[in-house]
Amino acid sequence: MEPVVLLHGLGRSKGSLRQLDRRLAAAGFTTLRLGYPSRDEVLADLVAGLEPQLPKEGAVSFVGHSLGGVLSKHLMRRLQEARRGRIVQLGAPNLGSALAERVGFLGPIMGPVMAELEPSEMPEAGVLDDSDLEIGAIAGTAAWKVYGAVTGIEGENDGKVSVASAWGDAPPERRIKLSVAHSTMMHNEDVIAAVISFLKTGAFPAP
Repeated sequence: MEPVVLLHGLGRSKGSLRQLDRRLAAAGFTTLRLGYPSRDEVLADLVAGLEPQLPKEGAVSFVGHSLGGVLSKHLMRRLQEARRGRIVQLGAPNLGSALAERVGFLGPIMGPVMAELEPSEMPEAGVLDDSDLEIGAIAGTAAWKVYGAVTGIEGENDGKVSVASAWGDAPPERRIKLSVAHSTMMHNEDVIAAVISFLKTGAFPAP
């Protein structure tokens, strides 16, 4: 099977994907966990810094948590079409996150990419076109409704990203939602099983 590049989220490190890495390796995948300075650079510079670290030949797949899921799409498009494998996004803010806008004052701490994750800076639903990429989108729904008053996120969400944003432009047959929270979803057994299933077959397990 082609190598799988694992990308962590904003403010995290590649260590946050250690458990997922081990499970993928046990399932027969060759994995490559990449770290990147998520708090130091804008999206374009993060992509430019990661691209040289990708495998130089053969097909490549990605699993990205949060910001890592957004980066995965940009990096996949840097590869020739013949080298493009599958992408699994875990709570990726494809349409931005209202929380990024609500806590914009944390920009000096979380870095310049935070502003790029505000909904006003992201493509609106229906404008995205990721049909050229094989994306499986996993969304979390574990946030309590009352938290919406704090986060500003409407509808089902994982505490940081709405289901609609996490699904982005993925077609219905490549979407799944699970009762998991944003910050810990990559450790959840159901999420891990879904990741392995999509990487192997291009589909999520039946509910």
